[in-house]
Amino acid sequence: MAVVRNVQYILAKPHQSYRYSHANRFRVCINGYELDMSKAIEKVYKFELKICGIRSDEKEKELHRGPKNDVAIALRHRVLWSIYQQMLKDHEDFFGSDLRKYFYDCGVNFYSVNKLFDRSEGGKIFKISVESLFPETRNFLSKRITGLVARLLPCEEISLHQTTAISANLYARERSLQQFLEIATSQMMFNEQSHLIFRNKAYDRPSEHDIGVNGGKVLTAGLEKNVRFVGSSWEQAVPIVQIDAKKAAFFKKQPLVELVGTLCNRAHPKMLMEDARLRARVARQLKDLVVRTTHLETQRLFCVFGMTAETADKLVIPVSNQDMTVANYMLYKYQRRLRYPGLPCIIERRVGGKDKRPHNSFHPMEFLEVVGGQRVDTKKQTPELVDDLIQNCRLLPMNLKNENERRRCQAQIVDENPYLRSLQIHIISTPRVGDAVMHFPPAIVYRNGKVEPSPNGDLDWRLSVPRGMQNKIFFKPATAPRRWVVFMFHNAVDQQSADRFIAAFVNRSRDHGIQMPNPSRSEEYDRTDMNFLIEKIEFMRRNGVEYILFITRDRYDPVHDTMKLTEIKCGVVTQHVRSNTLFKAISNRGAEMTLDNLVMKMNLKLGGITHALTASTAFLSKNRLTSNVMDKEWLRHSRMFFGLDMSHAAPQSLYERQAQIPPSEPTIVAMTYSCGEPFTMHGEYWMQEPRLHIVNFLKEHVEKAVRLFRDTSKAKRLPEHVVVFRSGVSEGEYAKIINEEGKQFREAFVAAAEGRTERIRLTIVVMQAHSNYRIYPENIQQGSASQQNVPPGTIVDVDIVHPTQTEFIFVAHKSVMGTARPVRATVLIDDEPRMSMDELEGMTNALCYAHGIVTSPISLPAHLYAAADLAKRGRNNFKTEQNATDDNGSVSSSSDGRGHFTNDGSEDYFPLMSAELANKLKYKFWA
Repeated sequence: MAVVRNVQYILAKPHQSYRYSHANRFRVCINGYELDMSKAIEKVYKFELKICGIRSDEKEKELHRGPKNDVAIALRHRVLWSIYQQMLKDHEDFFGSDLRKYFYDCGVNFYSVNKLFDRSEGGKIFKISVESLFPETRNFLSKRITGLVARLLPCEEISLHQTTAISANLYARERSLQQFLEIATSQMMFNEQSHLIFRNKAYDRPSEHDIGVNGGKVLTAGLEKNVRFVGSSWEQAVPIVQIDAKKAAFFKKQPLVELVGTLCNRAHPKMLMEDARLRARVARQLKDLVVRTTHLETQRLFCVFGMTAETADKLVIPVSNQDMTVANYMLYKYQRRLRYPGLPCIIERRVGGKDKRPHNSFHPMEFLEVVGGQRVDTKKQTPELVDDLIQNCRLLPMNLKNENERRRCQAQIVDENPYLRSLQIHIISTPRVGDAVMHFPPAIVYRNGKVEPSPNGDLDWRLSVPRGMQNKIFFKPATAPRRWVVFMFHNAVDQQSADRFIAAFVNRSRDHGIQMPNPSRSEEYDRTDMNFLIEKIEFMRRNGVEYILFITRDRYDPVHDTMKLTEIKCGVVTQHVRSNTLFKAISNRGAEMTLDNLVMKMNLKLGGITHALTASTAFLSKNRLTSNVMDKEWLRHSRMFFGLDMSHAAPQSLYERQAQIPPSEPTIVAMTYSCGEPFTMHGEYWMQEPRLHIVNFLKEHVEKAVRLFRDTSKAKRLPEHVVVFRSGVSEGEYAKIINEEGKQFREAFVAAAEGRTERIRLTIVVMQAHSNYRIYPENIQQGSASQQNVPPGTIVDVDIVHPTQTEFIFVAHKSVMGTARPVRATVLIDDEPRMSMDELEGMTNALCYAHGIVTSPISLPAHLYAAADLAKRGRNNFKTEQNATDDNGSVSSSSDGRGHFTNDGSEDYFPLMSAELANKLKYKFWA
């Protein structure tokens, strides 16, 4: 604990008397509404409320505990709210008749406007009448529950006027007031049972108005809600409730056979038994899905564990000391003849009995239905579904602002809300506003010229030039591969088109300074299994091949993931081109731009630098600067940049938790870093224990990186300043980032210095890309997305940011669809001498132009954006290797359903996996 507490304070904004002049200044508003607390009551009283069911054996069951799937959570919310309301009515003599003075989160948190009793009195117990409950609630309790009690225990008094939530001392911060306000603003949704509530997200209940999307799913509208404090200083801090309108994909309520038919792309479900890849894909979609039986007298809910390898008419189970197929059992037991005996069965797996061993039950698909109200988690979102989500969810700023207002009113976060009235809290019905600036873009530097923004900050940046003009030569063209080859899979395109594309690709590479030879050979394959591809690529590598361009018909061809895994196994760089892209590259429209994008990507993969950055003439002129502040300060060669991102594993299934199986799927940590100069990037990834939000094994990787910086820099010195862009974590993790990750960086610096007295300054900036912030101009103009949104380079560091810590909100990218999602940047470490806000913001904005694959700014500094991509690559490589040995998607009755990597509980499990899947390539191979 001593290590964790060695730094307690988060950095306040640096004081500065001078600020640079920028391209523009304007007012913005956010998706937040102020909670006016000026007339609020003094305090509320927090209690722990546990509602327990009493079994016939007198043992108690805490009803707030249970499975964590969406169906169970929604059902518990309904039941607990019903019991809670009954408790208040049954004991009106204690609670009184005004039920709106009490607040409950359907868990264990209960608040009262009045001081019900003193802590010195201990707890109180209230009996609740089971007979008075609604039938649904009684059914949930089951016949084994014979009574109900509620145990109430005083916890603390919460001042509605305190500001400890924004204390500069991280250990003095506590979220009691924020937590209460978040619960208070949700009470009407709980009371009216109008929404499915999952933590800070709330969605409409399933209805016929839901929009159907790919793969047997529907889109359901809702909102994400949270309370935070904003302001320019401690004295000006006010709480706001942020509302962000959402749509999420849910599984549609339907017969399971119907869903499986949809997942089979309308092919007959019997294809499951003939196509191993299809079976694997369907099995992944069904895993952990909650289904309901349809053939029992009292129907049951359970989570799908897997699918059997055998069909219902062939799967044999023991019944009364004799073997019987599942199909015959259904006829014998329920007098139900199967319509689809040739389909596999669904496995329900439970851990029970004295031996705590897994027990399987087998259910014919046709006697199950999908329960509505289940979100499609990320691992089940297919690329096609993601496309549907993007298409249906994007809203222009004017429409989003109106939808947020509609959602706020629908959730009854309004003055008329009786719960808020009892607190005397007033809702300001207009969104919070603040001052913003638009930063000048940097000038884009190529070997043979620069692209400058206009005096008002607009940047017209393209790689292609009109005919007759000199082509832009990359700042540092990559060294061309000595030999390279083309792989074409499944006759993706005709040979003539492929030849035309290869010629155009080679010529365009030469136009930009890469002396690309023609490919040594072109191969066509129908096989895509791992062993076959490794054999072919190893042969190519032994014969001097350094780069493989592979072509597929479909955008989401599974061979993509297989080829990317062979990349790290064989050490040969690969690049994927799909047929649509290829045809566009040889068409009469957009061909040069398409080729340029492909060549820029190849340039990075092979170690080149597409362009560099420098301060624009417009910025220097407006601020009357004679020295180029970007070259000499912001992006100086002695400053090293890191990007650090994490890709987390999906939660374990109910069975895996019950069986206490150690998690096998890791958290992927990706680290990218500049080498020798700001625009040369290397990267690596490794695996660690899942669900940890603090990076382990960081010291050894940072030490290696700063040594490489020294070896590749012109000065042959360690960096004098390291700036780390860290992917977002919650405020509760800030102290751990400062003390644990900061400590590992500093230890790495000492180790790399090898006894020399080289001091390396450290700055860590947390970038929260999913912070629930939305910003738009105060006065939104009619027009396209780019006209309605804030311009690229928009930065806000007053009024709507955290009042006491160094923080700014920025939109670096150009918004061409929907509404821009800003990034919230918070400085956790900044060694003396500290950076000014101008330097911090200018450096961050500039690095959003350093991606090197597109001619436009991206939403994050290039090093962090690249780290996020590398973390995804690491995750895909893990999944591909995990599934390579068993890709049939079936589970036998004795199998645990796990793949190639199985955690045996050893401390070496994650390090050994990291070593097996470690990157063997230089440069930005994952571009």
